[in-house]
Amino acid sequence: MKNYLALIYTCLILVSCSKDNEPIVLSSENSITSFALSINGEIVNGTIDQMEKTISFDLVGAELSSLKPIVQYSNKATLSPSENESQDFNNEVVYQVIAENGESSMYKIIIYNRPIGVESKILTFSTVINNETIEANINHDDLSITFNSGSFDRTALSPIITISEHATISPDPSIPQNFETPVKYTVTAENGDISVYDVMVNAPTISNMSSRPILLFTRASLFITGNFLDPNLPGAELYLFDGTNKYSLPMTDSSSYEQNAHITVFNFYTKIPENIPTHKNYRIGFRTDHSDVLSDIVIDILAENAPKFVSLNQTSYSWNDVLVITGENLTEIITIPSNGSIFIVKKSGNYDYTLNSSKTEISLILDYRYFFPSHFGRLPTEKTISFRTQDGRMGESFTTIFN
Repeated sequence: MKNYLALIYTCLILVSCSKDNEPIVLSSENSITSFALSINGEIVNGTIDQMEKTISFDLVGAELSSLKPIVQYSNKATLSPSENESQDFNNEVVYQVIAENGESSMYKIIIYNRPIGVESKILTFSTVINNETIEANINHDDLSITFNSGSFDRTALSPIITISEHATISPDPSIPQNFETPVKYTVTAENGDISVYDVMVNAPTISNMSSRPILLFTRASLFITGNFLDPNLPGAELYLFDGTNKYSLPMTDSSSYEQNAHITVFNFYTKIPENIPTHKNYRIGFRTDHSDVLSDIVIDILAENAPKFVSLNQTSYSWNDVLVITGENLTEIITIPSNGSIFIVKKSGNYDYTLNSSKTEISLILDYRYFFPSHFGRLPTEKTISFRTQDGRMGESFTTIFN
């Protein structure tokens, strides 16, 4: 029995000596398992590629100059630089993970930090009407968009819209809208800036009748033409605008025609009222309940000494009759239309025209056959005669019959 116990004791001593002599194995783990940044109060995790030893971020307008990362890495390893140190991630940063056994790996931090979007524009706007794509006109200065549908139905159109990159738009373009009245689209940039576009279908436009200022007296007539200048629209009004004041103008003898499937052209006359003051830079305006447009036409109006028609000596005129006009501030020139032309009539070798010294009476011997429809084999016609000055300023008009 003593020998047996001695054997066991000897074996325990041998085992104990064997464990004390085993080498200590140190960890070789040197990986980053998680890497995050706090951006504007939000924790953003990087994407780790363990093969390439990269950690990448896709950020927008982030402030990166002084950030402490939130890092998890292998047990018993050390990290350099420390996760407790702030770094400027605008520059390249590399982290070294050193395992317990001294082996290390290097992780490069790659950050794509594009600028935040600041643009809030509608870049293109189109719609399909009657199987035809219609491109709209976009004015970024006054945030207006216009396109023409003519008489086609526009109560449920879904436009095709492109906007600035990274921006959003409301309402959703895929939702049909009723464009019988203007529709507002709000574009919001990524940084929160907004632009509100007014979209109008069949927007009124006033055609440019002259590249130079139109010279008129008060009481003069003016022909207006343009697209969708419908005097029957709710709130329709024609006016003169001097930059501060608006003066309402009458609309008479209105007519319209379809220029094509999408455009209706309206024509009418207006007359400059007597109570409008002299001003060299009037503009013609047309407004409705849903729109207000100004022409590029400059109207130079003179109120002082404006010619005024009072009477004629006859109700109709034939060849060799004498036309006598009475009035106030009458001019040295009148205009008479005939056969598609406008004749400028004044004292000359062609016309026996006189104006008395008080400018109250004009006398014209009508011995010029081209004035008369009968010369061209036509029936008597009502003609509009107008007063005119040497510099082309037009005054009041009146009508009579030429046989």
